[in-house]
Amino acid sequence: MNTSKRLGYVAVSLAGVILLILGGFVLTSDAYKMVSGLCIGLGSAMTVLGIGNLLSTLVRGRPKDEEFQRVKAIEVNDERNVRIREKTGYSVSKTMNYLICVLVLTLGFMKADRLVILMVASLLVAELVLVIAFSKYYSKKI
Repeated sequence: MNTSKRLGYVAVSLAGVILLILGGFVLTSDAYKMVSGLCIGLGSAMTVLGIGNLLSTLVRGRPKDEEFQRVKAIEVNDERNVRIREKTGYSVSKTMNYLICVLVLTLGFMKADRLVILMVASLLVAELVLVIAFSKYYSKKI
């Protein structure tokens, strides 16, 4: 593995630790509570991802890494896997439509704020517009 990638992972980990310390010990007043939480969350994610990627590059040697990349490229472009991802995305989208509809009805029956109901309902409209736009785009592309 390239040493520059390893140095990048170390830099991400160190930046995460700095954000953790900044959020946990420096920004302690109530005025900076939201910024502190953001620093802690982002710092912990960066630290974990940096250390995880660094360890994976140390464990996996160069020949294995090249073989892994070759197998991964084949798997990503395999037609069966592409179709599985397409069907999965469609199923998730369809299920989310039903869940958002139930949420809009539930908020309506709970007499929630109309602005909240309109915002959630606008997600359904946005999804409809996206379906139309992507269908048109892919029909021209394919």
